Amino acid sequence: MNNKRPLKQNNKQGDSETGSLLHSEHVVTVEKLAVGGDGVARIPFKDRSIVVFIKLAAQEDELKIKITFVEKNFLRADILEILKPSPARRQAPCPYFPTCGGCAWQHIDESEQVHQKEIILQELFQKFIPGVDFNLLPTIYSPKNLHYRNRIQLKRLGTKLGYFQRESHDIVDIDLCLIAEKEISDQIPMVKAKLRPTTEVQKFELKLNQKNEFEYYNIGDQGEGLSFSQVNNEINQKLVGLVSQIVTKINPTFVSELYAGAGNFTFDLLQKLPNLRMESVEMNSELTKFATQKLTSLSYQKRLFAFTSDCESFVARRSLSKQLVILDPPRAGCSDIVLKKIIETGPTDLIYISCHPVFLARDLQKIMMANQNFKIRHLQIFDMFPQTDHFETFLYLSTT
Repeated sequence: MNNKRPLKQNNKQGDSETGSLLHSEHVVTVEKLAVGGDGVARIPFKDRSIVVFIKLAAQEDELKIKITFVEKNFLRADILEILKPSPARRQAPCPYFPTCGGCAWQHIDESEQVHQKEIILQELFQKFIPGVDFNLLPTIYSPKNLHYRNRIQLKRLGTKLGYFQRESHDIVDIDLCLIAEKEISDQIPMVKAKLRPTTEVQKFELKLNQKNEFEYYNIGDQGEGLSFSQVNNEINQKLVGLVSQIVTKINPTFVSELYAGAGNFTFDLLQKLPNLRMESVEMNSELTKFATQKLTSLSYQKRLFAFTSDCESFVARRSLSKQLVILDPPRAGCSDIVLKKIIETGPTDLIYISCHPVFLARDLQKIMMANQNFKIRHLQIFDMFPQTDHFETFLYLSTT
């Protein structure tokens, strides 16, 4: 069954004028790329111009497009014809890219992918914290642009195994994945052959485990487990190195680490700073179990207290460090409860690692409105996810 979202116009009051644009065709030039991966262009309409988001576009493309969705303040469109391709446009290396929803930017060369990510972050900061000085340092590129992911999640339905098609719950059946590490990609046909056909969608994790051995399992059976970890080993090492470098300069004696996972930053800091004591908080019990086993093996029981808790409950009952707080939240960022606690505590230093720039900018706006003594000391993108519009951002704030 095809579950593609239907083309429709929004019937909200006040949208009737723009609704007349539905299915209309236009020639546009793409200005830039947006959060979510679409190209951004504008079309004139009466006494104004309206933003159009275009799937699979590249900056500087000259395109013939067809409007497929109408809102009051923006439109969505598909490409009918590429009249003049962007200098950065290329043939996607993956044969599944035209339909597969796993990647958004394989049709754009890597240097321009990074450039667009930098534009996205800078424009968000200018929007959310106007007047605040910041210097975006050169992006840390991924050592590998393909075959970099140490885990992927594929969908199974019938005899198909792959990713959802763009804007659909139809599955693109794949035999390889160019962003998965080769040891994982090569195993996809084997996994597909072993799985029984299904009548409902199932989700499977394919990964390299702690011993760098391939394994796969049904996520519904085992939960997310240890799957929430950085997917790009080589660039994650560079990120951990930067965190250690900055924390070493701060030289705190007590650190609060929220959304700590399995200790991606924790253990490196404890090893490098022998006088450091930490409290780490993570809601996933499998991750804290792993961290507890590791701290026991390293004899860090007196220096690290790993709490299994959601961060909101934790900050409601315990104090945070006034020296340094480290945040590595999920995509949606920090809750208002957590931000309020940080603001009330007033640490002299704050490190925030983000995988979604909109929520980072939103949280930063709240923090800096409440504490104008904070200055942005280090801001840098780590290109953790080549071929996609996603990226990791490192932010270091200090009052000193």
